[in-house]
Formats: sequence, C-alpha cells, structure tokens
Amino acid sequence: MWDAFLSRMRTSLLLVAALALPAFAQGSIFPDPNTKKASKQLEWANVSEESKAFLKSKMKHHGKEMKDLSLAVATVRLAEVQRLAQDVANQPRLDATSGPAMKLPPMFFELQDDLRKNAQALSDAAKAKETDVLHARFSAVMENCMTCHVAFKK
Repeated sequence: MWDAFLSRMRTSLLLVAALALPAFAQGSIFPDPNTKKASKQLEWANVSEESKAFLKSKMKHHGKEMKDLSLAVATVRLAEVQRLAQDVANQPRLDATSGPAMKLPPMFFELQDDLRKNAQALSDAAKAKETDVLHARFSAVMENCMTCHVAFKK
C-alpha cells in the first residue's frame, strides 16, 4: 500500500514538474523583471506569526486542488480543467483591510488577483476547447504559484 502511494506521489510530482518546465525555461520563475524586484517585498521573515498561521490555514486544500488541476491539464480532461480552474478563480479573496491579511505586503494581493485572472483564463480556454492555448494558460497559473511560493512557502 505504501509503495503504491509513493508511486502515485512520484508520478504526480513528475507530472507537475513537466507541466511547469516552460516557466523555468525562461531562466526565472518571475514573468518580468519588475515582478522579480517586487517579490523582494515578500520576505517570509517579515510576515508576522499571526499572518503565517492565517496563510497556512487558507492554503490547506490548495495543494490538492493544484495537483488535481495539473493532472487534468496533462490528460486534457477539459471539463475537469474548466471546473477546477474555475474553483481556483472563484476562491474568496483575502481582504487587505481586515484581520491578519492586512499585515501582508501589498504584492501578495497583486499576486492573488493575478492568480484569479490566470485561473479564469485557463477555465475559459478549457470551456472553449482551445487545447492549443491550454498549456500556456496553465503555465501562467504555475508562474503565479511559483512566484508566491518562493516568497511565502518556507
């Protein structure tokens, strides 16, 4: 049972890595120099313990959602891609004006909005059966994920 689980996890990780490879081919996970420069605002050490706990609780199911989305994109299951990407796009936004979220750097909220926009574009491409742009739309979502995780996932 453990061997089967490890095998599935290894396959999932290889799949995510293969799908994200074009984002790394640019030599940076950041889509442009301004985003890379701005990411320096997102130093994990500068985030309060309260905000860290808040982020971790909000991201609890995020990993599974992205793994499922990666697999759906890789296997070109368009209805599933559409549904999963739409779920990501529709997730409640963290509010910069209240609670622990207000202690996060402004760039976090820009990345949050970019993720919503890119996930919506991926969902729209799947709905329109635009398989020729599916990979590019998914790569944009993964660039978002990587930019944020480099700054926040420690």
